This record gives sequence, structure tokens and C-alpha cells, in this order.
Amino acid sequence: MGLDEHQTIKLKKGQHVAAEREREIQQLTWKLFWDPYVNDLAQIMKDLSALVIDQGTSVDRIDYNIQNVSTSVEEGYKQLQKAERTQREGAMVKCATILLILCFIMIILLVLKNLLF
Repeated sequence: MGLDEHQTIKLKKGQHVAAEREREIQQLTWKLFWDPYVNDLAQIMKDLSALVIDQGTSVDRIDYNIQNVSTSVEEGYKQLQKAERTQREGAMVKCATILLILCFIMIILLVLKNLLF
């Protein structure tokens, strides 16, 4: 297939533009690679990335610990309620109640004894 003159000119112009762009890209790449400021900036960005990752890990650990503390506090609250119930219904309370009732019975018997005899 043959190309006419107009197509040949367009083809050569396209090749020239492509070569020019490739040359510009190579120059830009060369500048970026050898420019110390860009290397410093790249290192700073890597350091910042590492810091962000570390802080994210710390935040995750804090979140995990807060969830554990929340669970522990809820469990502790349940245990405290159970202990309070046990203390209210415990043997000491029952014993004290029985002793008070017996004291009142003894007082009543003493009063009745003095009244009757």
C-alpha cells in the first residue's frame, strides 16, 4: 500500500512530535532522578508514610484496648451487682435479722413475766 504525499507528511510530523515528547520525558526523568531536592522530598514522603502507618497502628491498638476495657467494665459491673445482691441476702443479714426477732421475743416474754407474776 502506498502513501500519498499528504499522508507521508503527516507521518513524518507525527514521528517528529513523538521523538520530541520522548526527549522531553527523558530530560524530565533525568532531572527528577538527579535532583537532590526531589530525592529529599521522596525520602520525606517515605518517612511520613511510615509515621502515618505507625500512628494508624497505635490508633488501632488504642481502639482495641478501649473495647477490651469496655467489656471488662461491663463484666465488673455485673460482678458488683451480684456481690451486692449476695451481701444483702447473705448469712450475716439473715443472722442479724433472726437475732433482732429473738431479742424482741425475749423482751415481750420479760414484759409478760413481770406482768403475770
